[in-house]
Amino acid sequence: AQLEDYAETRCMDSWLEKSLIPAKDLAVKDQCWILENFFFCNWETMIFPNPRYSELFEKRGKYASRFEIERTRTYFSAQDFLDLQVWFNLAWMDPLWKEKDPLVSHLCKKGRDFSEGEKIMLLAKQKEICGLTTPKHKELWEKGQIEVTTTPFYHPILPLLCDTDSAQMAMPGSLKPKTRFQHPEDAQHQIEQALLYMERAMGRRPKGMWPSEGSVSDEMIPIVAESGIQWLATDEGILFNSLRMMGEKTQRSDLYQPYWIDLPSSGKKIQMIFRDHALSDALGFVYARTDPRKAVEDLLNRILKIGESSGRATRPLLVPIILDGENCWEHYRNDGHDFLKMLYAALSNHPVIETTTISQYLEKFPAERSLTKLWSGSWINSNFSIWIGHHEDNRAWDLVSEARKFLTEYDAKHPEKKEDIATQKAWESLYIAEGSDWCWWYGDQNSTAHDSVFDELFRNHIKNVYLFLGENPPEKVNIAIKGKEQKGLHLAPVALITPKVDGLVTNYYEWRSGGSYQTALSGGTMHQAEAFLSAMHYGFDLENMYLRMDTKIPLYSKEIDLSETKIKVTFIEPQDHEIQIEWEPNLDSTDKTAPLLIKAILLNSKGETTHLSQIAGKKIIECAIPFSLISTQINEPVEFALTILKNGLQMERWPHQSSIRFTRPTEQFDLDYWTA
Repeated sequence: AQLEDYAETRCMDSWLEKSLIPAKDLAVKDQCWILENFFFCNWETMIFPNPRYSELFEKRGKYASRFEIERTRTYFSAQDFLDLQVWFNLAWMDPLWKEKDPLVSHLCKKGRDFSEGEKIMLLAKQKEICGLTTPKHKELWEKGQIEVTTTPFYHPILPLLCDTDSAQMAMPGSLKPKTRFQHPEDAQHQIEQALLYMERAMGRRPKGMWPSEGSVSDEMIPIVAESGIQWLATDEGILFNSLRMMGEKTQRSDLYQPYWIDLPSSGKKIQMIFRDHALSDALGFVYARTDPRKAVEDLLNRILKIGESSGRATRPLLVPIILDGENCWEHYRNDGHDFLKMLYAALSNHPVIETTTISQYLEKFPAERSLTKLWSGSWINSNFSIWIGHHEDNRAWDLVSEARKFLTEYDAKHPEKKEDIATQKAWESLYIAEGSDWCWWYGDQNSTAHDSVFDELFRNHIKNVYLFLGENPPEKVNIAIKGKEQKGLHLAPVALITPKVDGLVTNYYEWRSGGSYQTALSGGTMHQAEAFLSAMHYGFDLENMYLRMDTKIPLYSKEIDLSETKIKVTFIEPQDHEIQIEWEPNLDSTDKTAPLLIKAILLNSKGETTHLSQIAGKKIIECAIPFSLISTQINEPVEFALTILKNGLQMERWPHQSSIRFTRPTEQFDLDYWTA
């Protein structure tokens, strides 16, 4: 679907956008962005073999910081930037195109001093190749040379859609999301949408499926079987754990055959094959560092040993090699073409080993054995720890659960709008958010230079569930899950405080032991000079929470109009509480130019409003919020964030992608935080 969007010019990304800008017209920020991002590829196989690309890389510096990039960009001429734009896009071209396509071959041989016209032709060639991809797979499938399979449409972990508690089989006692997610109907939708799409794009539905990340559970089996899928594939760890659950002894030879998944509780059965983990990982992670000829010899010898160790088999053994087909080849020399040519040449003429598609094998040799119990897990460690259990993963699941609950309640209230485009887009946003790759980057197991981008994209899809239906997303969706605020911006309270709420800095010490957040140091606002707040302070005694806001403009002035400005204090915990601070005319004054009066209104979870009695805004804004009004008991958490609105539009949010969190203190707080 994404390839089609690129081929039809229906989408744009930052790399393509920056590539299209004429080099002489690049703004400073564009130059810095290009120098930071146009070397994101495998250095050894994609940069260093190309002299001009390598020269530009050395000129920037291998490990250049953003500060260094701002300095070194001045060393780059317009031609340097143009050559870099071309080489980044050229380096990703498959060797097949470099050999056979006249334009790509010409640019590779030319190597440098490219023209803007050549760059535009190269980018047009990319679009052309994107458009050729689906028809080529369809052609090869029709010939029987390959078999095309699918995953669920947005690549969700199907077992977790069916029931997030399915993770407990392999991870007993692991932390669960606050809300248990149980929506097998979503799993069914993701499968059906994938099959419908493949039918449209390829002319027919696949017979097989690699469920996202090889993730399986007994709850998903009837859903997959009812969709018409005839076989599933997953990892060997699932097989051996399933056999052990059935009380059977396991041996290596158990792996090289298909199985019926015939669960007593299901009423449906389906065939399943299990990949050889070591062989698959050898192609994915090992052979890239090996001489291609030796790698091919090693692979064939391993396969032959499998046959030798299995004794006299009554029918051919099935050795499934399954890997992420797009991930490994950039790490191979020449994009893996040398290795693959040697491998296929050896297999084509091999007297013992025969290549086959899975459906071809199953038609001749259907499963003879059955599994009556199925282990819940993925190809990674036979569990789901990448996608659930860590507090970041669980928070993502809770956001998905809340968004889905909102959608179902909306549909129940507005049944006449179920077919509206806005409603369909809201549901589509939810299905996107159910994809597995968001949680791949949450937790402490995986990280990338673009963690914050993935995080923001995920939360934007959650926001869209609400926005498409005209509702404001919950404040918690604004808080980064993976991204962290810069160190030094936030200081936590170290002692109880009871400041005088008068809108003035009465003395230096009244806020000194409280907490603070320096908005002026944050990179969260695009226009820091125009920001309303420069700092935020907070603290508490046993009965009240205190807030202080330092502004960049004088508050008590006749010249400043604050009537369209509002400050919102949104509580994530306790939920559904909010304070609105705004200004109104002084009706007791006959002077029409008199400064506005400040007021604060608390809205609680029941929809009730209460005017805060302690609020003042002169040189600073101060207010006291009784814990009793926000229904917070001792040792219970308080979590909040500030937003600045003007004419109803959000102008600022502090902390930018985080929140302030503390626990309502006990009388021991000062002793607990006392230091010599």
